[in-house]
Formats: sequence, C-alpha cells, structure tokens
Amino acid sequence: MPMSGQLGAGRWGGVLLTLLIVFAPACRGAPPLVVRPSGPPETTLIRNVAVFDGLTTRTPGRDVLLEGGRVREIAPAGTLAAPAGARLIQGDGFTLIPGLIDVHGHVGNSSAPPWVSTFPDPDRNLQSYLYSGVTTVLDPADMATDAFKRRDTVAHGELVGPRIFAAGPMFTVPGGHPIGAMRLLVPWWIRWYVIPRFTREVATPDAARAAVAALAPSRPDVIKVAIDSVPLGAPTLGVEVLRAIVAESHARGIRAVAHVGTVADGLEAADAGVDAWMHGMYKERIPDELIPRFAAAKIPCVATIVVFDSYGDLYEGRRTPTELESQTVSRDVLASFVPVPKSYDFSATAPFFQLLTTTREARRDNVRRLHAAGVTILAGADAQTGVFPGPGLHRELALLVEAGLSPAEAIRAATGDAARFVTARADPDFGIVAPGKIADLVLVEGDPTVRISDVRNVRLVVKDGVLFDPAAIDRAIGVKP
Repeated sequence: MPMSGQLGAGRWGGVLLTLLIVFAPACRGAPPLVVRPSGPPETTLIRNVAVFDGLTTRTPGRDVLLEGGRVREIAPAGTLAAPAGARLIQGDGFTLIPGLIDVHGHVGNSSAPPWVSTFPDPDRNLQSYLYSGVTTVLDPADMATDAFKRRDTVAHGELVGPRIFAAGPMFTVPGGHPIGAMRLLVPWWIRWYVIPRFTREVATPDAARAAVAALAPSRPDVIKVAIDSVPLGAPTLGVEVLRAIVAESHARGIRAVAHVGTVADGLEAADAGVDAWMHGMYKERIPDELIPRFAAAKIPCVATIVVFDSYGDLYEGRRTPTELESQTVSRDVLASFVPVPKSYDFSATAPFFQLLTTTREARRDNVRRLHAAGVTILAGADAQTGVFPGPGLHRELALLVEAGLSPAEAIRAATGDAARFVTARADPDFGIVAPGKIADLVLVEGDPTVRISDVRNVRLVVKDGVLFDPAAIDRAIGVKP
C-alpha cells in the first residue's frame, strides 16, 4: 500500500490538508439539518399521545411530562397539569417512541458511490442521524481518526448529534477485511491515509493482545474484529488470533463484536465468545439443523440486511431515494448512483456483488428463523456506500419486517433491546419510555407498531430533553407556546 506507515506531521500532513480542501464534502455550506436551541432543556408536556415503551406495549391517550432532560411523568390524557412556562405539544394522531438506536452505524464514512470523490463529513452525518430520529449510534469501526474524541465531544454537548458508542479501529488479519474492500472502493487519494488508521492488522495471538492493550486507554466501548473474507478469497483471521482478541478484550472489561459472513464464521465467533454477530451470516442460508446451535449461543445478531441489498442494487444499477434521503442528502449525490458510469470497472468486485444479489432471500430467511428460535435481532444499517446515516436505519427496519419481525418487534430491535445491548444493562437509562428515563424520544405521525412505514414520519426529535429545530416542529405539528 503506497505510503502507509510513512506519514509525518509535516509533508504528508500538508498533503492531507490539501485533499481536505479540494475534496470537501458536497453538502458543506448547506443549512444544518438540526439546530440545538440555546439554554437548558425546556419543560415540555405532550398531551394525548400514544406511547410505545420500546419493549412490548403501545398505550393510547397518555400525557407525557419532560423535565430536566428526563421523562418526569406519564399519566392518562387530561390528568397532568402543565407547569408554568412549559411548552405544550398536542399529540393527537401521533405515537411517542424511544429515540432510535443504530447498533451498526458509521459516523466517519461517506455514503456516496465509489466513482464520486467526496470526503466524509462526520458532523453532517451526526446531524443526519438526529434528523432521522436516531439518538444513539454504536460505531463499530470509524474511518475517521478522531472517533473517541468525537464521542466525548458529543457527550459534553459541544457537538450536535446522537450519543456515540465507539470501537475505533477494526481488528483484522494482515490484508484482511476491510483492507481489500477499501483498496477497491475507497478513492486512491485518501485510502493510503485511512487504511492504517481504520484497521489494526494482527497476525499472531501475541500481536493481537498487544494491539488490544494499546487501544484500551482510549476506552473503546467495544472491540470490533473481522472474520469475513471480503473480497471473496481475501485472507481471514485465524481462530487462535480471534480467541486472543476476545479474551484480552474481556480481561479488560471490553466486549468484542465480530463481523461475520458465512455460517462457519458465525460459529467460530460464537465458540470464541464474542458478544454480538455483526451481520447475519449474509453470504449463505444457515442450514435448519444449525439454527438451534446459533440460538444456544445466546448472542444477539445485528442483521444489517440493508447494506448487502444496497451493494446488490449498486451492481444492478438501480436505486430509488426515500423521502428521508431526499431531505438529508444532496441531490447530486443521490443522482450519482444511477446510471453507473461506463468507465467504472466492476471486474474486481463483481463476484462479491453477484453473490449479494443471489442471497437476498437467504439473508431474510436467516433472520426469520433465528428470530423465531429466540435469537435477539438488533437493528443496524452499516452506513457506507448507498446506506445513509439515519435514513439507512429506516430502510433496515422495513427489511426486518420483511424478514418476519412484527413492526413492534422491529422498533424494539432499534430501541429497548438495542439499548440493553449497547449499555450492557438489563435496565438501560434510555431506549425505553418510562418515568425517570432519559428523554431520548421521537414523535411520529401514525402508528408504527402497525405500519412500520409510519416510523419514517418523524415530527419531533428529543435528545436529553432537548427539542431540535423547534421552529420547524412548530410548523409541522402545531406546538403551542
């Protein structure tokens, strides 16, 4: 790889600065998607709204009082008096759900196709997540180099965005995933800088343990390890190295999650003791007789159906933007997916993309049977080429319903169960609508527990009790001062 490991603060730092200027994101200069009001969270009373708690129950006719950044009280409609100066919102026809959680989000990625030269814009990605009702993101490998700093900046209220759980770099074998894919898909002018920062290449158990130890002071929320072979035929991590990564992570109180592709990958990860499967054995159908073995592992699965469907669509030259994508993504980027430029060479990636087009039903069938067997399915979109931060999760929720989850179960996969996983707590402080919980909430028009498409009708986003872009909210749902 040209110039990897040879960067200095001088010459190559200047090159990078030039690249940042020349290849600035297409959306730079666009109006912000969300604006944080000044001052502390307002006391807010939402009247006569249906409440889905994030687990099992949707209850109509509730008054919900938000105070001090938390849900203070929930009571039958008409029974709560508004405190002096409280903001009032009429909730008739709306459902209040927990803020959505993307359990496989990426803050530092670009979602443009590989033939378009745009530099990732993490700040804009954070706004897009929040605009779409995503108030928490687990980022299991960030292409940007300041993942932990950004996590902390958001937590301190210095940057607008969802709360972030971050892994930092991805652990892999030398030359393994995602290095091969990045060499094919990431523009040459930035890949030399990104690859050594996005990955930790480890060839032996000792090297694996040392790499985990070196990352630990950054306080990663999880360690991400890649087992999958991408592109097809790429080298994969040995079992002993995988076990060393997981054991060292656990010894330091850090959970490990595994990017898997095949049934064998998933079983290797389970035997090594990983804490989640990132992706749902997407390359092939799990044999029926092995479903009980996967269920017995008691490991949650972040399905990410959407990312593999998206690459299949990219290869087949078709893509229709959703309304949320049209609201959050530049027209030029959306228009750049179709048609594929005649100059773009698919030959190196064609076998992998062809596989993704032929395994669409297998992915859904795997999720359907794993879910039926008791495996906890979590919602994650894996933002990257063709999968946009925020809107991508809404596509994933629809696909989970396609794969056999009820609309309420799909929402739970992005709220209550997702919160339990990212916090490693049975009773998390967010992801559930209940008195005392953090006021991370989304007000949607309609009933998404019956029609999953209604979850896209985002009319109000609340994070830590803060109502975002209140002027637009006023116009949309008739907030009364």
